[in-house]
Amino acid sequence: MKNLRVGFSLYGLVIVILQAMPNVIWVLFPPTVNSLDGNSSSVPLIEYGEHILGVAIVILLIFLVVRGQELIIPKNRFAVVAFTAIALYWLCWVLYFCAVQPLPVIYAMVVLPPIAFFCAGAAERAYPICAASALFVCFHLAVAWDNFPILT
Repeated sequence: MKNLRVGFSLYGLVIVILQAMPNVIWVLFPPTVNSLDGNSSSVPLIEYGEHILGVAIVILLIFLVVRGQELIIPKNRFAVVAFTAIALYWLCWVLYFCAVQPLPVIYAMVVLPPIAFFCAGAAERAYPICAASALFVCFHLAVAWDNFPILT
């Protein structure tokens, strides 16, 4: 923790941009079949917690750095998993836009970004990002379960 400081993480910015691109496309060109419309929790604590944690993770990814590693893209297994999770997330968005929207696709879209964020934090040894991501996946799943129950 004492190696961490506020700065600028190029790697964090890359992760944020890559993860956000499908969402930007969705806002600009919404899919014809949109089962995620109105996807929110009926429990305010869960709804606000998810949003606050999502914003916090973006801020941490971009501005929390390990001294001396600000402009370095890590090349370790955690970075590979982070980029793989984002690639799978994009694949899920392609399926979603093609109206292939079963629960496994929806839930993959829920868990893959937090996995990418967790691994990005681990890749940089910025463990507060990992902690925020672990908590975020819980809130993100709670919202999904509220809207897309697995067991009926």
